[in-house]
Amino acid sequence: MLENLDELYAQELNAVGRASAPKTLDAPHSGLVQLLKQEQRRREKAAEREHHWDQPKFDTPIAKRRLRILNGIFLALSKRGHGGDAYESDGEIHARAIIGDTYLGLEIAIAGKHRTVRQYGHVRLAPDLPAATPLTLRLDPGFDRRGGKTWRDDEGGNLEAKIAPIAAAIIVAGEAKFRQSLREEEERAERARQEEEKRRQERLAELNRQRLENLRTSGELLRQAQEIRALVQRVRQAIVEGSVDIDASVLEAWERWALAEADRIDPVRSGQFTSHINEPTR
Repeated sequence: MLENLDELYAQELNAVGRASAPKTLDAPHSGLVQLLKQEQRRREKAAEREHHWDQPKFDTPIAKRRLRILNGIFLALSKRGHGGDAYESDGEIHARAIIGDTYLGLEIAIAGKHRTVRQYGHVRLAPDLPAATPLTLRLDPGFDRRGGKTWRDDEGGNLEAKIAPIAAAIIVAGEAKFRQSLREEEERAERARQEEEKRRQERLAELNRQRLENLRTSGELLRQAQEIRALVQRVRQAIVEGSVDIDASVLEAWERWALAEADRIDPVRSGQFTSHINEPTR
């Protein structure tokens, strides 16, 4: 992969070689076939009925020229294994270049002011605009009309004479967009990794807070268990010393109950201490 896009442009321009827009659409690029078939069906319907609602959209000189220019660009791109396609919507041509798996918008419009007519509720180009009407071709990589290179009919030649540099520039723009998508994907992956790490650290912090709380609970439970055992021992001592008089069977039953309670809450005997033995890792 060439790192320098200027070098890539020079390479692609050389590889495309001589390229031009065919003077007819008798052998169109595959990306225009469906649009032209649709136009032919309109033409046949219009021939059957003069005022048919769906009249041909691209029978004017300027519209035919726009299609020939697109055809030339698509054919030039196909030399490098790329292509393009176009479709009609509301009487307008919508086109895109296809560079590998990357799509870029293409728009051919009249340069400057031009006459229009209203037809079937839509504003159309005046049908008698000559084919020589100056045109502008704009590359729209993001389909958002922001950025992108523009070519026009001027003293340096008309668009038909610029097919090769246009095709080379489109290929470079497609490569640039692809590289940008890779960078954006890497950035998204890095942001996702950082978010996951942040969530992991938050989980660890919560687990450590809980671990500390369990540790404190163990200490409190152990203190309570030890106090119960110490109380049992103190009662026994008091009986031995004769300062307390309790029935032996009652004392024995009480001791069993009290010591059982001490064992029940003892964090070591109950296993409660295991809740804070292992350090959280995830």
